[in-house]
Amino acid sequence: MRFGFLGITLFLSLFSACPAQNPTDGHVEGNAYVNSYFRLSYSWPRILNPVDNSTLKLPAPSPYANEFLLFAARQGDEPHGVVVLAEKLNVRTPHSTGIRDGADFLDRLIRGFKPEEQAVILSRKHFTNADGIPFDEFDYTTGGEGGEYSSGIAAQVGAYLIAFKCDAKSSADLAQMTKSIIALHVQK
Repeated sequence: MRFGFLGITLFLSLFSACPAQNPTDGHVEGNAYVNSYFRLSYSWPRILNPVDNSTLKLPAPSPYANEFLLFAARQGDEPHGVVVLAEKLNVRTPHSTGIRDGADFLDRLIRGFKPEEQAVILSRKHFTNADGIPFDEFDYTTGGEGGEYSSGIAAQVGAYLIAFKCDAKSSADLAQMTKSIIALHVQK
């Protein structure tokens, strides 16, 4: 009897020592953002530096607990850089049928452009990277001639989309950001 009680106590103490994981279980390790929940590693380009997520001025998160801010990096003090979010797929809300995949996610972003933003879509593509991760991407400019270069990139990882929003002051900077995102690595 004592052995049974001791065994159960030991099992429960080991089980309670393992913290529950959630999508925001990520940290900076060297020059990479590493997330243990998604088992992914994203190495940002040298033109960017990580920023404290609490300093970002982003729209209010979804009240339905299906969006998670993961990481952000910026070019110095400029408003250019990358923001990384996770979005759970197929979460139905009172106002939405749930995002099905990366293409659906990007379609919704494009429909959200306001006329005054003068958004011009430069390219849109679907592809799979060397790790076998499916991606959807669209590159665009806003603000008319001489405006900002931007992209929306969504990588499907399990039941989530890892969404990258990039803003750059030049097409060369945007290309560096895109290249780093496409190199996203997920452990299997």
